[in-house]
Formats: sequence, structure tokens, C-alpha cells
Amino acid sequence: MDEKICCCSLRYKKRGIIMKSNRLTVTLVLVTLIVGLFGSSVLAKGYTIGFAMKTLTNPFFIMMEEGVRQAADELGVNVVIQAADEETSIEQLVAIVETMIARSDIDAICVTPSGSTEIIPTFIKARDAGKPIIDVDVELDREAAAAAGLEYIYVGANNFEGGYMAGKGLAEELNGQGKVAIIEGIPGVDNGEMRKAGALEAFSEYPGIEVVASQTANWATEEALNVVTNILQAHPDLDGIFTANDMMAFGAINAIEGAGKAGQIVVASYDALDAAKIAIKDGSLFSSIDQRPDLQGYYGVKFAIDLLEGKEVPNRYMVPLTNITIDNLD
Repeated sequence: MDEKICCCSLRYKKRGIIMKSNRLTVTLVLVTLIVGLFGSSVLAKGYTIGFAMKTLTNPFFIMMEEGVRQAADELGVNVVIQAADEETSIEQLVAIVETMIARSDIDAICVTPSGSTEIIPTFIKARDAGKPIIDVDVELDREAAAAAGLEYIYVGANNFEGGYMAGKGLAEELNGQGKVAIIEGIPGVDNGEMRKAGALEAFSEYPGIEVVASQTANWATEEALNVVTNILQAHPDLDGIFTANDMMAFGAINAIEGAGKAGQIVVASYDALDAAKIAIKDGSLFSSIDQRPDLQGYYGVKFAIDLLEGKEVPNRYMVPLTNITIDNLD
């Protein structure tokens, strides 16, 4: 309570309002009563945080949005959430962010990039405009950012570690023997590339595991259905599949069922969406990595506020990962 009251007083000082001691006492009493009745959100700092998402068609980002709104409510700020139509709509996302930079009512921005390099110039525009901007979920290309003179804050997950956990779990479920395929995310984008690299690292530790195919399905269910259908035709003896997100896992499962191989191919995935947990429960999906999109959204907003207030924030903040299987589903 004291901290919130102090913040409120500081804002008054910044606005140049001089209070007499008796008026200050009355104000503090009123603030105390209001907070007790309605919670901390009424002590809004007056900040507005823009949150630009690469899509809201994927339930993963809907979960992230819940974390964003929770942070806004708890920390007492406004949020403006906008999303591109598809995860591949890079130009549209760039336009959304640049509009947020131009808006005088938006103080800081969080972005889930569609690509690891394409949006770097936009981050630089935000920096030059004096608006803190935070990278969430998909990490920017470090070398490209360094070459452009950009330092940035990243909030997300260790995608290499998550891919490794998924690949290792899949390999162990196959008792270290079998043919597997990888269904990748968007080529060249950090999160998908790191998940693939992590899975490949895990598979390399098992001499009996052979990776017979690795193809992109661009995070999309329908595309994964077609890709996996083709892979199964080329490799009818396939034993396992790692998909770099759950949306592609659903397409893979449909392809497996369409080929009459339900229950014969182990599928490991990434994101732990509610629908994926149902699939784990019914046995059509073996596992999925939970990377807490709600926490990513929450801490994106929190660190944006911290930057606005001149507080120190970590350069990289990683949320915890869990490989969800039937054994720890509950």
C-alpha cells in the first residue's frame, strides 16, 4: 500500500500540483479506501502498453493475451492489443507496430515477431522515438540485431531446450529405436529453428533413431496434414513425429488417422494447448512442451512498465518449461 501511495504522490509532483498537508492527508485516506474496495487497478500509472501479436488465430496467443490482460489489471495500466491475420503476415505486423510507434497515447510496445530479422528496423524506429520496445516469444536474430546496433529485451522460452526435451521424450518412448520425422515452423524464424535444433540434438544421442524427413508446415494445421500425408506415403514404416507446435500436431494426427495408422506412430509436440492436453489424454498425442504463454505476456507488460519507470530489467527472461505427458497431465 505504501509503495502505491508513494507512486501516486510522485505523479502529482511531476504534474506540478502543490498540495497542502491537510489535503494530502485526505487524499491518502481516500486512496486507501478505494484500493481496499476495488483493488490496485484503480491506481493506474497512466501508461498505455501496445501489444502487437503475430496472430490471434492460434490458441497459444489467446493464452498469451490472457496474461497480458492480467498484468494490465494487476499493475494498473491500459493495453492496446492488435494482431496480424496470420503468423506469416510479417508486413502487416510491421505496419501495426509502426502505427503504435506513431501513436502519442502508447508509451511502450511489446511485440511477438513473425520473423527474426524483418522487424529489426522497426525496433530501431521505436528506440529512436524514445519508446521502450520488448521482444516476446520469438527472439530476434542476435547477429543481425548487433550489426544494426540494436540492444533489446527478450521475454520468452528456451526453444532449444524445449525441442531437446520433446525429442528426448519421443526417443525414449520409442526405446531409442525407430524412424522419425520433424515438422518445422517457419524457415529462418528463431523459435522454430531452435526447436528443430534441440530435437535433432536429442535424436543424435540415440544411434537407433533415424530422422528420415524434416519439412516445414509453417505452423499451420492444414499444411501439416498435407506434409505428413506425403511423408507417410514415402515412409510407411515411420515410428514417430516431432511437430514444432500443437497446431501442426493436430494436422499430423489427422494424417496418421487418415492413413489407418492411429496408435502406431508416436507424436511429440510443443505449446501444451488445451486441445493438445485433451489429445494427450485420449492417447493420440504423446507429449507437448508447456512454455507458459500467459507468463510471457505478463512479463512483457511488466518489464515494459519497469523500463518506463527507469528500473533495471534483465536482457533475457526465460519462462519455465515442462514436457506434458499422461504422467503429469494433471
